[in-house]
Amino acid sequence: MDKGFKAMATAVLGAAVFAFWMWAYPQALSYQEQNQLFLFSWDYFRERMALPGGFADWLSEFLVQFCYLRAAGALVFALLSVLLQRAVWRAAGAPEERSLYLLSFVPSLLVLVYQGDVEVLASFPVALLLAVALCPLFKKAGWHRLWLIPLAWWLLGPLSAIPVIVSLWGLFFSTDTSAANASDSAEKTVFLRRHFSDDLRKIVFSATLILWTGLTAFVEYRLLAAQYPPRDAFFGLNYYRLVESLPALQWVIPLVTAAVILVCGLHLQVHSPRLAAGVFAVLLVAGTWGGVRLAYDRDTFEVLAYDWLIRHERYPEVLRRAERYQPRNAVSACSVNFCLFTQGQLQDRLDEFYQCGTEGLVLPSIRDNLSDITSAELLWMMGMPNITLQYCFDLEASIQNGRKSGRFMRRIAECNIVNGWYDRAGKYLDILEKSLFYRRWAQEKKELIPDGALVAADPVYSYIRQVRFKDDFITNYSALDAMMALLYNQEKGNFMAAEYYTAWQRLKGKEGAQ
Repeated sequence: MDKGFKAMATAVLGAAVFAFWMWAYPQALSYQEQNQLFLFSWDYFRERMALPGGFADWLSEFLVQFCYLRAAGALVFALLSVLLQRAVWRAAGAPEERSLYLLSFVPSLLVLVYQGDVEVLASFPVALLLAVALCPLFKKAGWHRLWLIPLAWWLLGPLSAIPVIVSLWGLFFSTDTSAANASDSAEKTVFLRRHFSDDLRKIVFSATLILWTGLTAFVEYRLLAAQYPPRDAFFGLNYYRLVESLPALQWVIPLVTAAVILVCGLHLQVHSPRLAAGVFAVLLVAGTWGGVRLAYDRDTFEVLAYDWLIRHERYPEVLRRAERYQPRNAVSACSVNFCLFTQGQLQDRLDEFYQCGTEGLVLPSIRDNLSDITSAELLWMMGMPNITLQYCFDLEASIQNGRKSGRFMRRIAECNIVNGWYDRAGKYLDILEKSLFYRRWAQEKKELIPDGALVAADPVYSYIRQVRFKDDFITNYSALDAMMALLYNQEKGNFMAAEYYTAWQRLKGKEGAQ
């Protein structure tokens, strides 16, 4: 019965996490995938392994690339949750205990809540899983831990301190019943002397491990001192995308994980295990639900949802979401107005949704990795590949941990193809060809570009070439409406330029009236 209970509980966890990412927040999977580009090359692997935590970072990026497919991404994160839960229970060394089994779910659920911050990288749960999985090895390693610690620190980052903490706990709180079984005072005296000697060795060994761990962290920090501040070196270089902040959960979760392992390892007995399991399950569900409500900002995830739907050309769904709830910011307004145009409703329904002036039509270039995406998409469709190129460069350069983006790089290559800059386009296609999900597309475009006639025959590229500017000039966002008028006047088939020009004048007039 216990084995059945454990299997069922773990299966429920996996199914719940899969459903969470598959249907509740698939946009977060897309956001993670578009802010990295995993390459199957030795140089890419070597670049990741050059930093502490590099293996966890490389492995996490390998997994995150599958978020290109929603179901595959949801399955990846569900498996990480299940494997982390099982690793915590195995590290506790209590495979037959049922009463505290649900306690091993806490780290996985805390990670789920933490991922409400979209800048949390998958390398954090991957490194956490690998660190917990190392705990049984550290318990048995003895003095071999002295070389395992720096190796684990370099491969996983600071989370490798978890097996050190757990192994130190095991040294002092292992059960020894020899004294109770001793029959006379002589045996007890021998036991006490041996016990004192063992304790002394444990103290020396523990002090050595603590000092060695601290020395490892310090030496590896000094190797990076010219590049990274102490906070990043000691709390992880690759766990969080933003460099200027460190969320509290990033150090709380490892401490809680170690505590859960230690508590589960105490083999505590509960008088009513079924009742306790039921109460604890309710607490877990309620706590996770409350944590998700607090951690997952609705406005942020709505904007991400708009972007995800636009990426897959599901424009009517954006409008249906906006009818229920629309964030009051320029990024959401730009996305909704773009979808109104695709449905032929821009002029008729413009006043039904939140507007913030002309910036709600096309945003001026903003140096972050999200705001300009819809603007870049509509400028591309309107026939402004050079401005699209600028926006995509800014988007990719704004990924704060210095990663590349397959999505943005793909558009950069297309802008170069349309402009006839085939050598430049080929450089980006060579990079994309080393990826998994962009490889086939890159190969098709590489076969296309040697022959200008094939490019001209492509329906998308031929249209952009037809409606784009015929003359070069210096662009200026404040004159974007004049550029739209120029596009329409030189090509009367560019209905998008005409629609956006009309909406621009309409919103500009409202701004002037206010």
